Amino acid sequence: MKVNSVINRTVRFNILSESQIEEIASTAFNILERAGVQVNDEEVLKLLKNAGCIVKGNIAFIPSFLVNECLSLCPKKITISNRNGNIAMVLEKDRIYFGTGSECPFILDSFTGSRRHWLTKDIEEAAKITDCLENIDFHMSLGLLSDAPDSMKYDRYQFAAMLKNTKKPIVSTAVDRNGLEDMYNLCCILSGDEDSFRLRPFFILYVETITPLVHSKLVLDKVKFAAARGIPVIYTNAPNAGATSPVTLAGTIALGAAEYLSGVVIAQLVKKGAPVIGGGTLFAMDMSTGVASYGSTENYLLDAAMTEVCKYFGLPVFSLAGCSSSKTFDGQAALESMFGTISAALSGANLIHDVGYLEDGLCASFEQVVLTDEIISMVKRYIRAIDIDKNTLALEEIEEVGPGGNFLTRDHTYKNFRSQMLIPKLIDRNVYANWKSAGAKPLEVRVNEKVKEILATYRPEPIEDKKLAAVEDYMKKI
Repeated sequence: MKVNSVINRTVRFNILSESQIEEIASTAFNILERAGVQVNDEEVLKLLKNAGCIVKGNIAFIPSFLVNECLSLCPKKITISNRNGNIAMVLEKDRIYFGTGSECPFILDSFTGSRRHWLTKDIEEAAKITDCLENIDFHMSLGLLSDAPDSMKYDRYQFAAMLKNTKKPIVSTAVDRNGLEDMYNLCCILSGDEDSFRLRPFFILYVETITPLVHSKLVLDKVKFAAARGIPVIYTNAPNAGATSPVTLAGTIALGAAEYLSGVVIAQLVKKGAPVIGGGTLFAMDMSTGVASYGSTENYLLDAAMTEVCKYFGLPVFSLAGCSSSKTFDGQAALESMFGTISAALSGANLIHDVGYLEDGLCASFEQVVLTDEIISMVKRYIRAIDIDKNTLALEEIEEVGPGGNFLTRDHTYKNFRSQMLIPKLIDRNVYANWKSAGAKPLEVRVNEKVKEILATYRPEPIEDKKLAAVEDYMKKI
């Protein structure tokens, strides 16, 4: 054996040095102490004041000692189950998981090519696609339901459609506290009871602060409900550099970190040990259009750096990839998805969402989801890097084959090729003649055919009859 051998198990990269991370963290603490945060909830303001914050009106100035105290209480690892109670994701340092995004108002129809509003059937089909794809680990609705029986309660119907069509963990928004309570009750029906859900949560609530530094009552009502019941909360923000945050990337990261930390403090004051996930989706406004671009280089740079800051705090991290500014499923969509997926995976973010987004989050595409699933498989193989050991160095194999031989028929090749080489499902590597005889189909056509195949043939694991009937009965009472 080689003494004190240093091994790279995966490809690694860093945006920030340790000292730069410390500077950003220090600035975030100073923001909370000097600028404070606006808290639009009297109960939470009282909790903050009693914990040692200076409160002036609805502005709470949060001291560093309280932030550090709450960081010590916040779980460093959050285990998420699937609908059946089996472990699906362990959110801790450098474990990466990918999922779709939530609530685009428009869908790019896979059959007609038209851009239209989402229907219940689309929400169900999006969940089926997630359930089918190997590299999509959790599901967000992807679309905003437009045909709910009660438009003011669309979130419940959207949530029920997801529950019925994927067993993978669900990340969802909620219209308000009442909507969240209904969604929680549906989860408890499937888990069996409240304690069972708390032990094996398969639903994560997604809420956002208002940048800069504002916590709305609507959001805080949901955070209080979730914290008290053990519902993991993604308490994130969406600062837009040059608009709602400083145009400098470092200033945007520091502000984003301060907002996340203030959310951690609030959640821990409501309930010690409340599971909180945060970090970023941080944007850089395109100065020529005013758009918060989902495909910009700065977006991915900001998110990767924010991930490093959150890992410094020891907290689970939310990020994004698999999305694009493109208005349709095309080369730009593929390019931006690939770049973002590589960046997010290398950064080590835990929950990486927005797979399937086009048009900067206004439209979604099943094709974008399916292609990004393939991209994720490529990225995972890349970051797995190269195993160096006696078997892979293959010295004895090379000696036996010798000069002028070949390795194609060797047992060593047969035993090892699947672990060494990724076999793509959508990428075409045929010679021209074979590609031509197979129909000369470009990537966009192959991906569209895969979407249609999934929708036509895939059947998700159903909820058992008794529980499904209970869900249906509950939905009738909403």
